[in-house]
Amino acid sequence: MHQSLLIDEILSLIIRFVAADGQEDPKRLENTSGLAKLARTCRCFMECALDTLWRTQHSLNPLIMCLPRGIWEIHSSNVLYLTRPPTESEWARFDVYSRRVKSFSYPKQTKMIGLHEDALPLLFSERSPQSLFPSLSSLDFSILSCNSSSLIRDFLSPKLTNLAFTLPRKICPQDICGILEDLPRKATRLENLAISSFFPVTSFELNIPTHGLPDLRRLVVSSSIRISAQSVLNIASLRYVQELALNLHSDFDANVLRDRANHSTFPALRRVNLVAYDLPQCTSIVSLISSPQLEDVTVTYNVQARSSVITSFLSAIGTSVRSISLRHNMQTHTIADPPFVFYPSTFAPLFACHNLRTIQAYNLGTLNLDDDFIISAAKAWSKLEDIRLCSLPWSSIIPNISLNALTALTRYCPKLTRVHLSLDAREIPELPVDGLNTTGAQFLGVLNVRDSAIGHTESVAQFLRAIIPNMRTLYVEAHPELRDKWMEVKAYYDRLSMSVVPVLRNGS
Repeated sequence: MHQSLLIDEILSLIIRFVAADGQEDPKRLENTSGLAKLARTCRCFMECALDTLWRTQHSLNPLIMCLPRGIWEIHSSNVLYLTRPPTESEWARFDVYSRRVKSFSYPKQTKMIGLHEDALPLLFSERSPQSLFPSLSSLDFSILSCNSSSLIRDFLSPKLTNLAFTLPRKICPQDICGILEDLPRKATRLENLAISSFFPVTSFELNIPTHGLPDLRRLVVSSSIRISAQSVLNIASLRYVQELALNLHSDFDANVLRDRANHSTFPALRRVNLVAYDLPQCTSIVSLISSPQLEDVTVTYNVQARSSVITSFLSAIGTSVRSISLRHNMQTHTIADPPFVFYPSTFAPLFACHNLRTIQAYNLGTLNLDDDFIISAAKAWSKLEDIRLCSLPWSSIIPNISLNALTALTRYCPKLTRVHLSLDAREIPELPVDGLNTTGAQFLGVLNVRDSAIGHTESVAQFLRAIIPNMRTLYVEAHPELRDKWMEVKAYYDRLSMSVVPVLRNGS
């Protein structure tokens, strides 16, 4: 054996090179057969290669199939069954590999043999998960089972840093409550916690005590998980939380958070996603954020908010954000008339966000914006890549945004790739002298004009060809007659792109 193979770093590099086989995702080994062969090549490779081979698993089946053949069988339905629990002497080969497993994670091995739901209770009936997987630090429980949720409690330990699970279809309230109660008590070093649900289920409360989960960095929970305002306040005091996704039910008491912000609340938060009953609930949480690195704010709410409420929310998010998405979930009583008509002043606080890349506003009411607003926005958001400002579909106001607004966006936002706006395209403005040399138009490929009013289609096509030379897709959300006119624009635009037909210059 060469002396260089006694150096752990060199050995590790060789193993990683063989394991990855050119792939960039360390969680998914493409060359498992090559790694297994390497493990058998030389004793010096064996332990390190086996550690790498078994470190991350996407199914429990390979381990179960290490048990003696009489314990498991594969039925014609391509599902693996356990016939009985293993005896003490039958665990030996399983233990050789299971002690190396550090993570059960996605991507799930969908092409592999399925594992019957009864297999897990049988497997863990004699030995606990912690004794079988002493090195486990990351668990996506849906990889192992979708229904045996009660077993999650047996995996909880201070070694666990990442936990994700899905609430099952057939739910036992006592089991879920027990898991949620045990989380902050047993998994004290959790850094990432994600709880999802594919089906509407009874809601359960997750309480994070004071100083509970001190290492938490990411908390993402589904609409079936209620979290109290006091728990939010406790989470806000944690030093490392960077990502937060919560559902705020109607009984969430925003008053508990009022005037509680200070320099140490949410000091590291970067991304926040809130699904709320009303917007003031979101404002109460966003107001707590002291982090100078907040990048992404996504908010969805049910109760339609007035202009002053939206302005208060936008004023609370700070100036560091790169992406803001604001959506009202349309209700049967949602209206597009006053008091839900929004003017440029509503969104004025965002002009201070000079790093903004994405802005999306959906179904707030009627956005009665104008060219001056879009021009000011384009100048303020020079890094803008995606702008989507959408009134309710039944809004009757024709916006005061002309094609001049598109000219400003392409001129001042050189990285712009997508525009989603209702316009008034009945008049064709003159192009700026350097219109054809606008560098900002080079990446703009998707334009959604919604139900924009339009006059002469060929003139509009010529104008768009001049300021947006690389438009690939034109979307329209309108009645058939108006849609047909915009499709004429796209057809003529495409002909201009393919031919030497001169484009419009300075009104000529």
